[in-house]
Amino acid sequence: MKKISKLYFALASLIMAIAFQSCVDADELTTPNVASPVLVLLTGSSFESDSKVIVNSKFLELDKTNILDKSIGIDSIPVANLDIRVFYNTTTEVAALTTDDAGSAILDVTWQELGLSTAAPGTQVRLEFTGTYKNIPFRRYHSVQVK
Repeated sequence: MKKISKLYFALASLIMAIAFQSCVDADELTTPNVASPVLVLLTGSSFESDSKVIVNSKFLELDKTNILDKSIGIDSIPVANLDIRVFYNTTTEVAALTTDDAGSAILDVTWQELGLSTAAPGTQVRLEFTGTYKNIPFRRYHSVQVK
C-alpha cells in the first residue's frame, strides 16, 4: 500500500512540475493582433477561362459612435483615395488600385496576369488585398476560380 501511495505522490509531483514549467509569462505578443481598420467587401469569385477576372471591392470605415442607439447603430463610411495593392502567391504584385469617393475599386486582370498560362476549370488563385489606413496595415484574402 505504501508503494502505491508513493507512486501516486511521485506521479502527482511530476505532473505539477511539468505544468509549472510550461507556464511562461509573456509581456507582449510576437505578432500583435489588431482589428482591421476597414471593412473590406469583395465580390466576384468564379470566371470563365476565356474571360477577364473582375473583382469588385468596397472599403468602409465602421463608425461605432452610435452603437448603443438602436435607431442609428453602426454607420459605414466609404474610404476614399485609399491605396490598395493586390498580390497573388503572397509576393507577386498584380495591381495597384485607389478607391473612389464611394470607397470602391475594381480589379480587372487576365488569368495570365494571375500566373496561369492556361486556365483549366477548377483552378484557383488566392489574391491578397493589402493597404494601410490610419497607420494600421490590413490584408484581406480572396480566392478566384476558373469555371
